[in-house]
Amino acid sequence: MPPPAVPAAHRPVALRDALERLLDGVPFAALRQASDRLTAAYRAGAGTDPPPASAANGTPRRLTAACRAGAGTDPPPATEYERLAYLAARLPSTCAATCAVLGELRRRAPRLRAESLLELGAGPAPGLWAAAPHFPALSRATHVEIDAGMAGLGRRLLAAGGFGARVESTWCARDLGRARELAPHDLVLAGYVLGELPAPARDALVDAAWDLTASALVIVEPGTPAGSARVIRARTRLLERGATVAAPCPHGAACPLAAGDWCHFGARVSRSGLQRRLKGGSLPYEDEKYAYLAVTRGDAEPCAARVLRRPAAGPRRVSLRLCTAGGLDAELVTRRAGDRYRAARKLRWGDGWRPAAADRPAR
Repeated sequence: MPPPAVPAAHRPVALRDALERLLDGVPFAALRQASDRLTAAYRAGAGTDPPPASAANGTPRRLTAACRAGAGTDPPPATEYERLAYLAARLPSTCAATCAVLGELRRRAPRLRAESLLELGAGPAPGLWAAAPHFPALSRATHVEIDAGMAGLGRRLLAAGGFGARVESTWCARDLGRARELAPHDLVLAGYVLGELPAPARDALVDAAWDLTASALVIVEPGTPAGSARVIRARTRLLERGATVAAPCPHGAACPLAAGDWCHFGARVSRSGLQRRLKGGSLPYEDEKYAYLAVTRGDAEPCAARVLRRPAAGPRRVSLRLCTAGGLDAELVTRRAGDRYRAARKLRWGDGWRPAAADRPAR
């Protein structure tokens, strides 16, 4: 079953338009200074765990030594310009990654009907923007966001996107440690959250998120070695509790990746003029790297194999690196394969694939 068509009101251009209206009249110099501060904070803590550029709710905040050390102390609140700079520079990218993940969940669990969404660490609510195209039955959303300033910006963006007419949104200003107090929802999303918590709190949040999941739970993290490791740890924990992997893995066995390797994917994002100016870039696009996991309580139809790297196309051949139910594999598809070769040439990084070995009769 193919995913439903994306309503015009919720295509990426709608989010861009809503952002432009929100940022209209904001001095660019102030945004650029705030963006530079966030970038400097991120680079100062590069390789640390948790990442320093944003807080547990997806909101950018100033870095503290205690936060870098993972002590779990709450950093000071962000300034309004930092919030706006985060929205301008990062929201389209995180929303694109989340939309790609939810689209894959929709493909792998075609009978999943989600009428309610719970965003844990909602920030400006990218999860609702990302979920609406794929789950048209959504009528209720709960956004857990402790930063009142970011929640206010999220409300304004959703109103500009016309969500009020079809989705009832409730904003909860509470710490993620109190997530268990919430009611279960069909679809639960923890986007770019785990890396912002100290290690013991991550396991607790994963457990709470699963307890609140009626149908499907989705976890998205930055596409870094540390982000992938957090996703794999959550995967192991959820499998022990009976979850069914829908994506990206084609199996529910232990991850076959060797130490030093990591599972991640990329979403191509069209940059607005403001994004290019804030980031000092010239390209009209960027690739948002992300790691993710989608699990369900019901039936799922995982792919036979997942393309782990960009396919390497050569003269009359395509080379694929795959994760399969039997472990890691490589496949060389040549022009002699006909339709299979033509299909391989259209493959993208992260796509599902049916390896040739799956069509061979068992001996």
